[in-house]
Order: sequence, then structure tokens, then C-alpha cells
Amino acid sequence: MTVSPVPYFFELSGEHPTLPEAEARSCCAAECDRFEVGSSGPGYAILGFEPRALGSIASRLALTHRLGRYLGSCPPAEAERFAGKLDIPDGTIAVRAKRYQESHLDVDVGKLAVLVGGVAAKGRKVDLEHPEIELRLLVSDRVHFFLGEREIDRGQFEKRKVAERPYFSPISLHPKFARALVNMTLVKRGGRLLDPFCGTGGVLIEAASIGIRACGSDISPAMVEGCVLNMEHFGLPYERIVVSDIGDIADAIGKVDGVATDPPYGRATSTMREPLGELYDRAMDAIASVLDRGAMAGVVLPRPCPRSDGLELVSHHSQKVHRSLSRNYCLLRRR
Repeated sequence: MTVSPVPYFFELSGEHPTLPEAEARSCCAAECDRFEVGSSGPGYAILGFEPRALGSIASRLALTHRLGRYLGSCPPAEAERFAGKLDIPDGTIAVRAKRYQESHLDVDVGKLAVLVGGVAAKGRKVDLEHPEIELRLLVSDRVHFFLGEREIDRGQFEKRKVAERPYFSPISLHPKFARALVNMTLVKRGGRLLDPFCGTGGVLIEAASIGIRACGSDISPAMVEGCVLNMEHFGLPYERIVVSDIGDIADAIGKVDGVATDPPYGRATSTMREPLGELYDRAMDAIASVLDRGAMAGVVLPRPCPRSDGLELVSHHSQKVHRSLSRNYCLLRRR
């Protein structure tokens, strides 16, 4: 029996203008046979899927604060009246309101929560500590109402950041963005993902932590040894981590379901003196060789993504790191 998709509200982190929504959509695609794309705006996305997928989607997310069943939206001036029309499940309740960045600065979110609470909590017990129902309001382009059903433990990523690993390199993606990169490859749990420039293992740590079979390679034996040390430090399984030049990954690793990688950027990293342009061109061809048609690769580069006969650029997200470095998240599909 097919269950109709239910709309869910994703309260996005706002750490990047496009990556959080892209990650949310990717998690739905990886965990659902089908899902529907609803509206989106500052700090939120509304996506429809079967309720049984809620937990598995939430457990993958890195750039979302919380999510839950979407109830509706209205202008701020109509919020109290709108709340009276909501169909809210029975149980003790708490109403919480939050403003997204600088949205509707004329609205007092504390007063808004009290006004809505006076309507929504009528005839039921209020429990601010351990409510059975958490009615949440996000003040963005409008006031959006949703049930807070899952909150993302974003503290976990701080525990796995570079300085917390026994072996590390200072030039590394933050675990939140490494997880988002993994998610945007659409690899399912149990699927095989390769990082062919694995370095100290930041991408593989995030892949393994959500049940993806982690495979890695690097031209540096020290990096491979450090990557294995880090995986074992966090108690994470891995399938295969080997010393290999990027051009040899097809023989060293074989076919995979997706690729996620953050290649070397230049002088501070090991390219064995190969010019970056040549290295990136070889990498695109090698990545294509380990993917089947339609499979995805996420590659982070300090410059626009090079052209490749085997890979088609699907989307691109630019992230300013500092004055001299921008990261380009390139999502590519095997032709």
C-alpha cells in the first residue's frame, strides 16, 4: 500500500545560503523511494515524504537544526487567529518561537509565542520541560508553524572536528560540511563511498558514522596511516583504505556507489609536485572510472570544477572561507 507523502518542515542552519537545503533534499532522496519538493525560503525548506522515513532522514542531517510535521504559514499579524485553526495532536504542550536572522524585526517573538500559546494550549496542560507536543514557530518571510519532532545533535560534529582527532591536518573540512558533502552524493546506507584523497579521514568518518561503507585512498602513506588511526579512534568501521595514486583507484578500490572528496589545494598539501590543474584533470577521469552511469560525486575545489567527458556538473555551491580561499562544492553525475 502506498502512503501519501506528508509535508515536513526543515528548520535550516543558515550557515550557507544554498548548502543546507541541498543537503535536506539529498537526505530525502537517499532515504525515500519518492519525495516531494514543496516551498522554501529564508532558513527553511518544506519536503514531503512518508512518516516512517523521518528518523532515518534526521539521523543523516548536519546543516538542519530541527524538523517536524508542517502545519501551515501565515503573516505575523494573523498568527494568533491562524493558531486557533490548527489541528494539534493531544498531549501536554510547549510553544516555542524563533526568528530567522533579521526577519521581521518588528515582531516580538517572545510575545508571539505567548499569544499563540494562549490559543494552542487552551484546554490542555503546558509543560515547558518535557512536553508531549512541541509547537514551533519560525519567523521568516512569514510565520511558519510545525511540530518539533526531531532535533539534530549538532554537538556531535564538534566532537569529531580536526583538533579532536589523534592525527590531523589543519586544512580540512569541518565535519558538518564533510557530512553534507557525503549526503549530497545520494549514497544509501550500506552503499560504498570512496574518498580518493582521504587525507586524515574527515569525509570517511562522516560516511561511516551513518552506515555507509567507507573506502579511501591517498598517495601519502603517512596520510593513509593517520586516516586508519582516526577511524579506529572513533570506533568506526571501514572497508578499505590504501596507498594509491589517483590514477590507479579503479584497480585499487574498484566500483563504488559514490565519491566524496576534498583534494589538495596547493603548497601546504602533498601533490607530489604535480601542478594542480593536471592533478584535478586526472582526478575527474579517475573518479568517472569507478562510478556507474548516474552515480554521483561530490568534489570540493578552490577553483571552478574542470570539464570532464565522463562527469556532468549537476550543481555548484561556493563557500567563502577567507580572503584568499573559496571552496567550490561541485556535484557531478556519471554520464
